[in-house]
Amino acid sequence: MKTLFNAHLAHIQEIVKEALSCCRLDGIWIYAGKADNYFLDDQSKPFHINPFFNYVVPMPQAEGSWVFLDGYSKPKLYFYQPKDYWYFVESLPNDFWCNQFEWEIFTQPEQVQQLVNSRTNCGFIGEDEALAKSLGFFSINDRKLLNILSYYRAYKTEYEVECIFQAQKPALLGHHAAKQAFLAGKSEFEINLAYLQASEQSDLNVPYGNIVALNEHSAVLHYNRLANKTPNQVRSFLIDAGATYLGYASDITRTYQQESNDLFVYLLQGMEQIKQDIIAELQVGYNYLTYHTQVQQRVAELLHHSGLVKLPATQIFEEGINRAFLPHGLGHFLGLQVHDIGGWQQNKRGAIKRPPEVYPSLRCTRELAEGMVLTIEPGLYFIDLLLQPWRTHPLADKFDWQAIEILKGFGGIRTEDNIVMRTNGAENLTVKMQQQLNLS
Repeated sequence: MKTLFNAHLAHIQEIVKEALSCCRLDGIWIYAGKADNYFLDDQSKPFHINPFFNYVVPMPQAEGSWVFLDGYSKPKLYFYQPKDYWYFVESLPNDFWCNQFEWEIFTQPEQVQQLVNSRTNCGFIGEDEALAKSLGFFSINDRKLLNILSYYRAYKTEYEVECIFQAQKPALLGHHAAKQAFLAGKSEFEINLAYLQASEQSDLNVPYGNIVALNEHSAVLHYNRLANKTPNQVRSFLIDAGATYLGYASDITRTYQQESNDLFVYLLQGMEQIKQDIIAELQVGYNYLTYHTQVQQRVAELLHHSGLVKLPATQIFEEGINRAFLPHGLGHFLGLQVHDIGGWQQNKRGAIKRPPEVYPSLRCTRELAEGMVLTIEPGLYFIDLLLQPWRTHPLADKFDWQAIEILKGFGGIRTEDNIVMRTNGAENLTVKMQQQLNLS
């Protein structure tokens, strides 16, 4: 990892040189951030690191710390180590990346003022803009600066790819434990505990709230209730859960069935095949929207061949019926943030290309390029809110409503892997780690 990180940091230095030149700045101060309190409370919210800080410093627990970069000098890391007996204080790390920084320890937040005063004409990047103003910064989250950094973050270095690959391991171990808990008849709450234990995480440090859904709950795209009781009749199970490694996330989804239903099994196998086919076809130079459209067309074919909609696949697609069964996008950028930034950004100036009106939830409209890491997560759901307009539509008699009513009890299907774009196509990081772990 040391060699990979050194190359990663050198790459960031080149980006910083370009950004500072464009913005006519001498340096960038990046604040890791701090945990805020809840409203009218002395209890703090879970801390989440500023991703731009974590982009430079592989330490997602460095609350209160700062890093300074000018593109030329050795990055300066101001490590906050308060004298505190109420809370755990991070010890000074001694890891593969530490020698790439000049270190300075400070124990009081007020000491930052003296550090900042020693460097003028610098930009600030961080959430606490009030703090930045109080410290005298005039360039605070400059849009031109952020556009350049955000654009480049879409192209992952080999260090970043390795981190995302390593983040697959705890997630897949958690998924395996969750599957076993499901087959053993556990509740959503108990399945989530099994996932957390196997992935060695807590609910406070997972990269996003785990989606652990039985039966019809699988039709709620961001379901997060975690029922304590197992349903009397268990039909299906959908789990969407990830993990992190040095701040980089994995994001994996699997769907399983328990109650015997040939049509649901057919759809489950069909969606898995769609995912595999799309991943096999991904190529550098093609817009992500192209593949999202292909997935929608293949869902239309699946609806036709399954008999759920008795119309030709081309007509199902042209009428938009498939969108009632697949309302979300094919996937998104993945990195330090689960929905990593830059998915709509087309260039370093910050030009945005929004998704077409018919696909409002699509999170990426970029041309695929080498080094991009994305999720591929096709789905098919039975959601009353989206199906209701078709019940009174002139084509309503073309739907097999009796079969749909039965399938509503299964909720839906989603299957998701994490891929990195290479020169000759996509490398499936999830399957690669799954094979290393010998997990089915």
